[in-house]
Amino acid sequence: MRIQIKDLKPNPFRDMKNYPINEQKVKSLTNSINQTGFWDNILARGNNGNIEIAYGHHRLVALKKLFKPDDYVDIPVKELDDSTMIRIMANENDENWGTSPKIIDETVKAVIKFLEEHPKEILKFSKEKIRKHGIITGEIISKFLNGNWSESRVNFSLERIKAEETEETHEKHIDKEAIESYPTERSARNFVKAVKQIKNITPEQQRNVAKRMIENQSFGESAIKSELLHEKYKDKKTVKDKEEHDFIEFKDFILECTKDMKRLNEKLEQLFILKTKLKFDFERYSDSIEAKDFDCETRILIDCLIKLLGKEGKEDVKNKLLQISD
Repeated sequence: MRIQIKDLKPNPFRDMKNYPINEQKVKSLTNSINQTGFWDNILARGNNGNIEIAYGHHRLVALKKLFKPDDYVDIPVKELDDSTMIRIMANENDENWGTSPKIIDETVKAVIKFLEEHPKEILKFSKEKIRKHGIITGEIISKFLNGNWSESRVNFSLERIKAEETEETHEKHIDKEAIESYPTERSARNFVKAVKQIKNITPEQQRNVAKRMIENQSFGESAIKSELLHEKYKDKKTVKDKEEHDFIEFKDFILECTKDMKRLNEKLEQLFILKTKLKFDFERYSDSIEAKDFDCETRILIDCLIKLLGKEGKEDVKNKLLQISD
């Protein structure tokens, strides 16, 4: 159908004020249209006298840059209901895993609003207990979007939205501007995890850290947490502040050690199973470099644990660990 550009309206479920347009993508599309012409990669529907596009918002911006409002384009117009329009919008926003957290959260908000206004849609995806309480969960949203958005992804978004909309203490509050500045959902998720582990980190401090981490392209949770700690305590000199900083660092390092020991325990269990299965006589290999290294590192580990646990656990730890090399 031939339609004037000025008559094309955005998807009614896409809040154009909050959905950012990627200018780099628009530039790429304008270059492509200039080189090869416009292909009808915009889908629309007729609704109460309006022509609303289901997807192709960046292309629409590119068209408006290249042509006059009265110029015509030829695009497909189909019968699309509201639920289909919102699913198409979600799929358009999910072109890849690098979709920004802002776009993800705005999409989830749009789905929640739609489902609240159309409770019958909820009944198609909810369990009995959810029907009774009327709660729109990550499971329902994921199923409404035909599983194209994983439940875990939606739940992370719901968590960010809740932090944004509730007046919580800074201990748990995640600054909206800081989150939205991150380029990908995964990097924003790491930022949220790191902030949650530090008490009383202010929105301004969060934004300062987010800016530095993005400039340095450093998105790991540990790196973010370290920078948050530095930001929080950089101007604080009291003994109490130092003790709190040291306690957080010590607690984090203990957590890392625990994870490493869990992996070591799994490896040692596999070693025991292998030894039993193959009926190895370890004495045959006692002179090998590998056996000597294993024995040396095991004894160092025992000594370290004895130092950490003190005299009370000394004999018990030593006896149990030495069984490994029996």
